[in-house]
Amino acid sequence: MRFMNWFVRAAGLYNASAVIVFLTPGALDAFGVAPPYSDFWVWLPALMGLFAGIVLLLSAMDLQQYGAFPFWNGIIRFSFVIATFTLGFGDSAGTFITLLAAGDLVLVAGTLIGLPLVLGRTPWQLLTNRPATPRPVPA
Repeated sequence: MRFMNWFVRAAGLYNASAVIVFLTPGALDAFGVAPPYSDFWVWLPALMGLFAGIVLLLSAMDLQQYGAFPFWNGIIRFSFVIATFTLGFGDSAGTFITLLAAGDLVLVAGTLIGLPLVLGRTPWQLLTNRPATPRPVPA
């Protein structure tokens, strides 16, 4: 369980690093991403990433209670990975997006496979925020 707490914290910090890249002037250019025509398109993903990062950091404090949040975050990350590689986001947005998706793939595996194992809950129980089903005690 302790490893998974640190893993979820690392996922939150990973989000924070992306937020820093989005909001640091010139950082997107340095990573080969053309800045959008409007600052809105820089701030929107940065704030969404910041929110997810905060939720992950808070969830890591009590995964039994809040494990559904990192599990759902894993599904969202998986959607991003699939979209990035199938729609070729790296070609249009730059290598940074491809690297971000590759890093997300590691976090996807950890959350979608690791959380159910560590918490003793099925994926469905995590999706619906249900507690683990107690196992019957043999007579």
